[in-house]
Amino acid sequence: MKSLAAVVAGVLLILASVSGVVIDLNDDTFEHQTQASTGQTTGKWFVKFYAPWCGHCKTLAPIFEELDQRLIESDTATGILLAEVDVTKNSALAKRFNINSYPTLKYFADRKAYPYKGKRDLESMFQFITNGYKSSNTEEIPAVPSMFQEKIKQLRLKFHKLTKDHKDLKYLLEDFDHILEVRKNAAVVLIVIGAIIGFIFANILNLLGGLRRAKKEVKKKSD
Repeated sequence: MKSLAAVVAGVLLILASVSGVVIDLNDDTFEHQTQASTGQTTGKWFVKFYAPWCGHCKTLAPIFEELDQRLIESDTATGILLAEVDVTKNSALAKRFNINSYPTLKYFADRKAYPYKGKRDLESMFQFITNGYKSSNTEEIPAVPSMFQEKIKQLRLKFHKLTKDHKDLKYLLEDFDHILEVRKNAAVVLIVIGAIIGFIFANILNLLGGLRRAKKEVKKKSD
């Protein structure tokens, strides 16, 4: 199923690069399609991070479409794709790229990320993504969350549901979240210690259970 989704995504990507469609990206498709932190072999990506309720985002939307058309008509602007991310539905990407204001525009090109701080008009953005970005400041591209971080995220969601109506447990979870964010190594140690303690406790219970069964067997034989 995943391989089929990858093929479909690839076909859509090819069609977008040819026909010039603003591509919707989400938490699941962003890295696969942009390869932002893994080589950027799929092209250069000018990405708009937006919120549907944002007035500035609504103003930018038609200009972004005009930019898309301008790229299609240009003979020199090849390999540039436009994309957008609804941060209200894709919190992982919002957190990964530290999106705090809307719209936020980032250009992923030449294996680097260039935050766009210029005017949001057609000509300014076109000049930036075709050549101007080369003299612009760059920023580090955050790595894709690891499997460990994804598992922790899933555990957080489960615990948040469980502690919704329990204030003390909620405070405990917030403390643990702080440890995960600020002291990741300490969080790993805590999880490992917890696993060890759980293993020892389980073995003690099994041992006690075995002793009880042995005593019952001895008692039966003596009777």
